[in-house]
Amino acid sequence: MKTALGALMLSVCTFANAQEIKTAQRDLADQVGLINLKAGMTEKQAGAVALFYCERYIGGCGTTDAPVSQGSHWQITPRTGIDGSPDKDKILVGKHSGKVSWGKGPAIDLLSLVSSKEPAPAPVNKGGAKPVLTSASAVKIEFTVSPAGKVSNARFKRSSKDIKCDVQARARVESWKFPPRKTPIQLVTTLGCNR
Repeated sequence: MKTALGALMLSVCTFANAQEIKTAQRDLADQVGLINLKAGMTEKQAGAVALFYCERYIGGCGTTDAPVSQGSHWQITPRTGIDGSPDKDKILVGKHSGKVSWGKGPAIDLLSLVSSKEPAPAPVNKGGAKPVLTSASAVKIEFTVSPAGKVSNARFKRSSKDIKCDVQARARVESWKFPPRKTPIQLVTTLGCNR
C-alpha cells in the first residue's frame, strides 16, 4: 500500500512540474483546431486568429472584440492603448480564404502560419526558480528568444490565479538560456505548480 501511494505522489508531482514549450504558431494551431475553409472559419477560430494578429502586428494592442460576420469575412475590432480604445481599422479574417489583414499591417496567410513545422528549441539550462507549492492550475507564458538565446518579453497568456506561482513561473522562464539562432522566435510554455 505504501509503495502504491508513493508512486501516486511521484506521478502527481511529475505531472505538476511538467513543462511544455512550443512555438507561438503551434500554440495558435492548437487553439484554432481543424480549419475547414470550404465550410468556413468559425467565430471562435476567427477570434483566436485576430488576437494572435493583434498581439504581433498592432502596437499597443490589448485585446479584441468578438468577431462580427460580414459576408465572406469576419470583422474584428482591435482595442489599443491603456484605455482599450477601439481602433478605427478592423482586422479582417477571410472565412473561406484564410487571409488575415488589418488596414495598417501586413496581410498573412493563416494556413501557412499554422502549418509551420519549425520545432520549438529547448532551453540548455533547467532554469532557476521553481513554482511554489500550490493547488493552482497551470501558468501559460509567451516569450521571445533572441538570436543570442536570451529570453525577453515574457508575458502571461493565462494565470494560475496564484500570484506566487505566477511570479516564480515567470522567473523560471526568464532564467532559461537557449541555443544561438539566426532569428528571434516566439515561444509559449505551460508550467504547473505542485499541489
